[in-house]
Order: sequence, then structure tokens, then C-alpha cells
Amino acid sequence: MFCPVCGRAMAGPANPAVAYPVFVCAADGVIFDQRRAEWHGMPEVRDRLCCPACGAPMEREPKDPPARMFLCYQCGTTYDRTRAVWYGLAYHAAGPA
Repeated sequence: MFCPVCGRAMAGPANPAVAYPVFVCAADGVIFDQRRAEWHGMPEVRDRLCCPACGAPMEREPKDPPARMFLCYQCGTTYDRTRAVWYGLAYHAAGPA
């Protein structure tokens, strides 16, 4: 799992049997709650976003502000800013143990 803000690898739970598995970005403080599939500590999304599945910078649509969709051409993950929903991310995140 990668941080959507900076693209760095997020530290995950040390043990897969942890009751509440979370991934944490030490640089930005962003947390992904794997059990609930929710993000916490995300700043307001502006015009830059990194893919949480592969860490690559995401392309935005439309190209002119305000960007409404962010697309990762590396792995296909998509973020709909209007609905605040990630598409294609559940495949990359391991399911609850």
C-alpha cells in the first residue's frame, strides 16, 4: 500500500492476524483502515495525487482545474473526487484475515 499524498510505501500491520489492520504513512500521517476500507487523515485533494496501489503519480481529468477524476495508467486505479470513492483499489488491498 502506498500513500496517496506522497507515493511512499506505507507501513502495514506486522502480523496479518491483527484485529484492526491499518497502514500508516510516517511522512504525511495518512492512515488506511484495511478492515473498513477507509482513509483517515487525507488532506483535501487538490491537483496532485499518487496511486495507493503502485505509488505512481496519477493523471487528472479534466486537465484544467478543478480535477474531478484521478487515473493511474500503471495499474488502473481510479479516484472519483466528486464522490470521494476509489475504484480498483480493493483488488490490491489484502482482505481481512
